[in-house]
Amino acid sequence: MADSTLILRGQDGVEHDIAIGADGSVSVAGRTITVRALRAGELRAGDAVVWAAADDRTRWVFFNGQVYVFAVERPGARPRRGSGHAGSLAAPMPATVVKTLVSPGDRVRAGDVLVLLEAMKMELPVRAAADGVVQAVRCRAGELVQPGQDLIEMAAEGA
Repeated sequence: MADSTLILRGQDGVEHDIAIGADGSVSVAGRTITVRALRAGELRAGDAVVWAAADDRTRWVFFNGQVYVFAVERPGARPRRGSGHAGSLAAPMPATVVKTLVSPGDRVRAGDVLVLLEAMKMELPVRAAADGVVQAVRCRAGELVQPGQDLIEMAAEGA
């Protein structure tokens, strides 16, 4: 039986019903995974090691080189609107800017690393989602950024 239940809505809009057991088990889509803390922010989920951070409304999970961001919703509650502005890349979780790799006017390709962040002693590359031109850089090395904070403003290539 679930000790608590919540809904995680991914950035892609897909909802995941999560049942959390008092014994450390987590059930997702009928599959139960044992989760245990290894140390602050580091968890073993089944056979995988993941890093996670959370606040009241958001969960960030770093696994296999990717950051997954989930909005937390309670069953029966209305979904919240996403944050961030169209054409911008935002911080996926609380982090420190290690390095900006682009400048305004630079042309970038989908997948290019634009900013390197550090969170939970892990480097997190922020990549371009599409080809485009950097309009503005809104962060600098050493700066502490919060989730949803705009880092890079982009325009579509040819715009």
